[in-house]
Amino acid sequence: MDLSNRVLGSHTVNQLRTRAASAVLRIGSDSFTRADLAGVDCYNYQAAANLSAVLSRELRGGVRVRNTKDVYEMVSPELLASMPRLGAISLAVLGAAFESKGLGGDAALEAWAKRHFPSDKAIVTFDTMKHRDQAEHADERRREKARKASRRNTAHETRVGRFIDRQAAADNT
Repeated sequence: MDLSNRVLGSHTVNQLRTRAASAVLRIGSDSFTRADLAGVDCYNYQAAANLSAVLSRELRGGVRVRNTKDVYEMVSPELLASMPRLGAISLAVLGAAFESKGLGGDAALEAWAKRHFPSDKAIVTFDTMKHRDQAEHADERRREKARKASRRNTAHETRVGRFIDRQAAADNT
């Protein structure tokens, strides 16, 4: 790309060069620039930023990744499906990172999924896993709400019973 200081100004040119050289995806100690991802035909930089944000913190189950190989070996697609702000496009970016690092061969994403699914279980799409996880959470919230209402009703009935007993005792005196 032609970046002319005379036309664009040195500040703009410096910003564009810095942006082009900076990492858009960080997975532990591994970082990927726009050029690295573009080398494997990946141009989804917002999804890369979302993936970086998710993988930079501790995942469910206390999993903390050190690098891309750790994600490939330790993190299952189902675990990532349970993470908010992470969709199929972010998963495609992860596949590009695997491909860039030479993990999983020609079909890196599929090899990763097969690695984490039992052989008797069919591989399903990431979207299906995401919806299944959301449905499980919705069911759990519904059950918790019903338990809470039941406890509240029982406590109310107990308080009413005590009040009636006190009123009856006061009337008898």
